[in-house]
Amino acid sequence: MIMPQPGRDPAQHWLSRFAVERHPDRLRAKPLDEYAADARPALAAGAAIDGPGASGSRDIVAISVQRAGVIADLLDELAERLRPGVEARPIRSAGELSGLARELAEDMYHRAT
Repeated sequence: MIMPQPGRDPAQHWLSRFAVERHPDRLRAKPLDEYAADARPALAAGAAIDGPGASGSRDIVAISVQRAGVIADLLDELAERLRPGVEARPIRSAGELSGLARELAEDMYHRAT
């Protein structure tokens, strides 16, 4: 079943994905801050796995599939916004998504140093 794609405002909505709603089945534009709120429980669920590699080497950093998925989603969104021809104006949000991205970046930097 193909569902029609709703309109999205790049200033407020996720460009690389939609939210799927059941009953009735439909797609809706996903607000940026809603994604950040949805991602936090996934990060918390994977927190026990995140840590140094089994070898204890600083050259190997293990992250959970949940953390990897959130990072991949953020990179997909960045790629969509940087794609030639896409007009992605400054966003209007509470800043939850940028806060999440900053926390993940700081965490990855901290793990690598």
